[in-house]
Amino acid sequence: MFRLTNQLGFNINRVALLFRRELIRALKEYDLSPEQWQVLASLWDRQILSQKDVAHITLQDAPSISRMIARMERNRFINVQPSSQDRRLKIISLSSKGAALKKTLPGLLKGHFDSLLKDFSKREQQQLLSL
Repeated sequence: MFRLTNQLGFNINRVALLFRRELIRALKEYDLSPEQWQVLASLWDRQILSQKDVAHITLQDAPSISRMIARMERNRFINVQPSSQDRRLKIISLSSKGAALKKTLPGLLKGHFDSLLKDFSKREQQQLLSL
């Protein structure tokens, strides 16, 4: 018999929605959306991103990305420059404010989600991640 609660896609989607809600709650005081957090975390690793990179990371469409980048620049989390090869392309890099968040934000989010994952052992968490 078909039961929605026995469907893998349904349950993965519900977990994603619940984790997104918690991420929004954890990032609220920093005025960051989950997608903006993804961009910052990616910039901490890669130093620069193109708009195409942002689209790949956040799975958003071009108009949403343009608005998000403008908002992040306005809030001084990033710097945006035209590409030297193609003026239509924008190169996104960290501002000092965005770089400074690397000292506090990952620890804050880890602590927030550790409390939600406390019933899973480290081994079980790693298993879920590999799956």
